Amino acid sequence: MYPNQSPAGTLLETENMRMPMVEVRALGRFEIYVDDQLVSGQIGRSKKLKHLAEYLILNHHRAVPNDEIIEALWPNEESKNPRNALKILVHRLRTTLAAGGAPQDMEFIIARQRSCRWNPALDCIYDFEHFEALCTAGLSGRASEETARVRLLDACKMYHGRFMSDASGEVWVSAPEIRMHTYYLRAVNRLIEILHARGQFDLIIQLCRQALTIDQMDENINRQLIFALAESGRNQEAIQHYNQITELYYSQLGVQPSEELRGLYHRIAAVERKVGADIDSISADLRESDAQPGAFVCPYEIFKDIYRLQARSLARYGGRAFVALLTVTDNRVCQPESKTLAKVMERLMESARLSLRRGDMIARYSPAQLVILLPTVTYDMGQMVCERLTRNFKRENPSMNVAISYNLRPMEPPRDKEKEEYPM
Repeated sequence: MYPNQSPAGTLLETENMRMPMVEVRALGRFEIYVDDQLVSGQIGRSKKLKHLAEYLILNHHRAVPNDEIIEALWPNEESKNPRNALKILVHRLRTTLAAGGAPQDMEFIIARQRSCRWNPALDCIYDFEHFEALCTAGLSGRASEETARVRLLDACKMYHGRFMSDASGEVWVSAPEIRMHTYYLRAVNRLIEILHARGQFDLIIQLCRQALTIDQMDENINRQLIFALAESGRNQEAIQHYNQITELYYSQLGVQPSEELRGLYHRIAAVERKVGADIDSISADLRESDAQPGAFVCPYEIFKDIYRLQARSLARYGGRAFVALLTVTDNRVCQPESKTLAKVMERLMESARLSLRRGDMIARYSPAQLVILLPTVTYDMGQMVCERLTRNFKRENPSMNVAISYNLRPMEPPRDKEKEEYPM
């Protein structure tokens, strides 16, 4: 202790000399905070500047050779003086962080002749390391169910998006990005198991909806959301979500939902009935509240059920009906690209609906195909309908460079072993 210096004064000086707390957030948007103040707001203006900070932070546990940084940030790019370009970039990163509010004397990067390093002496918290630690603890077979629930909930709250999402596509970020996203999906699925066992379906719904803002294509999470909605008595929401993701899978992935997901839809649709309702309320429920002009549009699973009922009726009472399959191809007779196909199929569906009768029925059979049920028509009439439909689509969408082909087949009644009669 210096002469005339009090213990209280020593404590005050120690507090005033406290090292600022640095926080790095890389799950979702990449941000750097110093004592809760965002200091990295300006580095996003330069892709190279942000990637330098991200690369050094990703490898903060070691000094990174300059040649490695140059190869990561300037892959396959020729430069007369790449080392000088890196030196300038390091200087710009330092000044940009200082301009963002970081202390002027705070040394974020230690630059040597042959390497650079994120300063290990900084009092720094990395959200991605904390996230991985929580996932590891929660997914451990040694963790109790309650410990797993708490740890994994905390981890999921931290995961605001894919790791260093603005660097997505860069070779050096792909491995940690995949690893952390896999951790996240495992955490979500384990939490669903725990919450399901406790009957906490409302929490499962919240968890799944949040997860789908990050990975909307994950089929298991979509399936768990539909199941939880159904278990909560929200069958209409479950069916609506199924229809939404069916369209999403068609337009974005070019695939149908899995058989398991379609089976779940069938089970939910089957129980969407009012127990103990009287005939008047049932009639009101069945009535089409807002009848639209043109054909009836429905999911393919519903189309199959109606088709089979029509076929039974045809077998008993006679008559005729045809099924048409419309297929979209490009000028190479291939399926158009997903982005183009989504717009084409949306417009084809609408054009077909308005070109057909209210008693006809349409469903999306595959990413590039519509199936149509045409009751009470002959083969010639069916051909005329399909020709008119394709002609109308071309007239309404002259700029869409696609071809619409069709096939027509008669409805085949089921083969009954004996004539069916009402029991006496």
